[in-house]
Amino acid sequence: MLEELIQNYYDRIQYYFIQRVKDRYIAEDLTQEVFLKVVLALPKRQPDHFESWLFTIAKFTLYDHYRRKKISVGVEDLATLASDDLPFNQKAISDTALIDAINRLSDKLRRPLILSIRGYSYQEIAAIIGVKESTIKSRIFQARQKIKKQVKE
Repeated sequence: MLEELIQNYYDRIQYYFIQRVKDRYIAEDLTQEVFLKVVLALPKRQPDHFESWLFTIAKFTLYDHYRRKKISVGVEDLATLASDDLPFNQKAISDTALIDAINRLSDKLRRPLILSIRGYSYQEIAAIIGVKESTIKSRIFQARQKIKKQVKE
């Protein structure tokens, strides 16, 4: 049964992580962590909707990963940066200047901004960081303002 579960879901879970962390090795570690949690939980629990239960475990494993890790932005994140993620024309400054400006932010402001750049909703970021959604909106706004000020200098 366990072998069948791994065959059916391993690649999907790994792809889920690759899309979010942009690093194959970290994605592999997180995928293995999810299946370890599944192996430990299955004797105690037989969920009715296995797939949704499995992806819930994956989601919270990812949240834990971001809580443990100091995240920073890289060029690969800038490629996915939407025009409305920052309040100025990104093309007018170099990628390295923008990356430096983002990475100089305090962790409190940098983490929500980077998670936003990576496509997480305010609600998801709030759950990852453990604060209210309104706090996340405020921190992302503050981060954008600080970056705008830094790159103008």
